[in-house]
Amino acid sequence: MSVLTHGRRAVAATAATLAAALLAAAAGLVAAGSGTAHAGSGAVVLAQGDIDFVPQLADGRLDLRIADRTGSGTVMREPSDVVLHVVPEAKESILSPVNPVLGDGLYGWFLNGRHAKDVFALTPGWTGPAGAQAVEVTLDRTQGEGRFALYTFTEEMEWSDQEPVQHLDSDDPAYRSFVLPQGTERFAPTWGFAAEGVHRLTLTVSATLADGSKVSDTETLAVAVGATDPTQVRPGDGSTPTATPTATPSTSAPTPTPTAPAAYVIDDGHIDLAARPGEGGKLAFQIKDGTLQNPRWHEPDDVVIHVGPAAKRRISEAYAFLGTPGEPVWWLPSSRLAGLVWPGWSTEGFPASQVRGRITYRLDSLRGPGTLAVVNDNSMDSTVLVNSGDGLPDAIEHTAGSHSHSAWAFTEEGVYRTTFTVAATLADGTKVSDTATIAWAVGAVDPTTVKPGKGTEPTAPTTAPPTGTPTTHPTATPTVPAATTPTAPGPSLSPSTPASDGTKHPQGTDTSRAGDGDAGNGGQVAGGSTGGPTGGSLASTGVPALLPIGLAIAAICAGAVALLVARRREDASDPAH
Repeated sequence: MSVLTHGRRAVAATAATLAAALLAAAAGLVAAGSGTAHAGSGAVVLAQGDIDFVPQLADGRLDLRIADRTGSGTVMREPSDVVLHVVPEAKESILSPVNPVLGDGLYGWFLNGRHAKDVFALTPGWTGPAGAQAVEVTLDRTQGEGRFALYTFTEEMEWSDQEPVQHLDSDDPAYRSFVLPQGTERFAPTWGFAAEGVHRLTLTVSATLADGSKVSDTETLAVAVGATDPTQVRPGDGSTPTATPTATPSTSAPTPTPTAPAAYVIDDGHIDLAARPGEGGKLAFQIKDGTLQNPRWHEPDDVVIHVGPAAKRRISEAYAFLGTPGEPVWWLPSSRLAGLVWPGWSTEGFPASQVRGRITYRLDSLRGPGTLAVVNDNSMDSTVLVNSGDGLPDAIEHTAGSHSHSAWAFTEEGVYRTTFTVAATLADGTKVSDTATIAWAVGAVDPTTVKPGKGTEPTAPTTAPPTGTPTTHPTATPTVPAATTPTAPGPSLSPSTPASDGTKHPQGTDTSRAGDGDAGNGGQVAGGSTGGPTGGSLASTGVPALLPIGLAIAAICAGAVALLVARRREDASDPAH
């Protein structure tokens, strides 16, 4: 009996040991999921959230540190241990007042830019030290392609047609230093980069103390801009190639199993969902790929449209019908932004004299992980044209012989399939239509693995039940804008109230000619950043830790039972009892 008792104690001890090991493993998984991201060199990658550059005075010395608040608390870091990532989503058009600051390009990558509130990106600031009379920041040297500038340009300044206030400029010796505002109030100017790649900024911070003495510290900061993998960048002044940017690895959404479809992938530039005269007097629904000098025409079920990771934005209060404000949405604006596909509507193939009334685009069904909305996001109108979340079909009426653009919003990453019926009544009374399905790869999804058309994946529709009768939104004739200066995307306008007659008017924002070559469209982005933050604090669902935690609990229970049984048998065999 004693041998059996000792054996049960051994089983209990083993169970307890196993439980402790499993709990430790679970804790390790949770810690790994909530820690900071690291580059291959061991550097900390910061890509989203608040950071501050803080000159610290201690023992008569000055140290420039980074207060990292991207996680649950504040961690002080050395700039030489950090790589900042200016994510692809931070790409914006350059307004004319900012143009002299960043050069003659159409686009730049910005931190604290005009649309910072709509983007999951870093928001860097500066905080001066207490006890110093003046603190000066000097840009000693820059490395990397393209211009870097630090400047202040607020919405109020934009509205009142003021010029930006420049602080630092890599290409202008007149702006090589600036003085931090007095006090400890946070100063958050805009960081602008004119090109993707690896940038290294060597900064010297100098402080004048109360006794008149001066102290300083010099640090080199590594910045990975755009579709550059920050995990492959050495921090500080380390040597790293600044050649063609590579896509940032994604951990936010699994990609479909490769099926090697013969799809034509469109991931950038101007396209149109077009109604064209077909053979035998019929209507043909086709996609015009206008990114080439001579546009190509494609059948919808031969194409996969890629809404890249750079389309990721925050849902604003104005678009709360898409989800909780602050949550992500993948947004294609109605104005051109290089690196993103720019879908429009085209009925230019049908002159108004050949059609009775308008041409209808009806979204019959949608399959995918989230919902789709199509809205007008221009200054004249912000009508919601399509919203799969409140039921389908939805229909848009478009004037014949015209061309317009709307904004498209997808609420989740993944593969979507939209089935449209395009219909018209010809001048002789003949009704014509064509139905086709378009595949969309949204976010961190490899579009080359997506089968075009209706596909074969068993994804159930996520739209509300069909209402039977389509919701129809007649349009006015698209207007020709005075200029087509590109603007940065961002769901920032409030949807307007329909007119008293119930109609909604998606005003066109572009009337490009057929064969639009998209001159000056900037560099095409072939990849993107992670779907979520790649640095600071990486959110973890904790799912990998659930299994070991469960096993640990089971092992603890088994050990407790074994100990109880052993104790009772021991008591029963003891003559003293």
